[in-house]
Amino acid sequence: MRLPAGHAKRLFLGFTCSIMFLIVLALLIAYNTEAESSSFIKSSIEDYPFTINIPTAKPELTIAFYRRLGFKTADALSSGLDVFSMEKEGTPYKLEILYKKFPAKDAAKNSVSGMSFRVGNLEESVREFEAKGLRFIERRGTRDGVTYASLVDPNGISVKLFEP
Repeated sequence: MRLPAGHAKRLFLGFTCSIMFLIVLALLIAYNTEAESSSFIKSSIEDYPFTINIPTAKPELTIAFYRRLGFKTADALSSGLDVFSMEKEGTPYKLEILYKKFPAKDAAKNSVSGMSFRVGNLEESVREFEAKGLRFIERRGTRDGVTYASLVDPNGISVKLFEP
């Protein structure tokens, strides 16, 4: 059977366009699937404008303390065996608990001196955290028009909760 003149070219062109369409469609599906799955895990520094490194000689106590503050393990973010990453949903904070060979005296001098977290209702937050076993040094203070409560983590780092 012979095709009329020009039909073979049209069939070839139609077949080629169909293959190209399927390739583009497959690429779009693959890109969209990757974009959707990556939105569930924060994995880049852009997702965390505030990374707080906490060197410690007491990793178990430090991790338990920040879990009571609402931070959760962020396994995908841990950069090594000596770093335990934590995150709190709805905040831009990422904590990195560093615990390789930090004697207690060196951990404190290589650390941040304090950090503050904004809460919606200070009194309610203090009650909630006290129920989880956290002890506040100061339950209610005021400075520069900001009401706050203070506690200290196992490494001596001052943690303030504040309500504007």
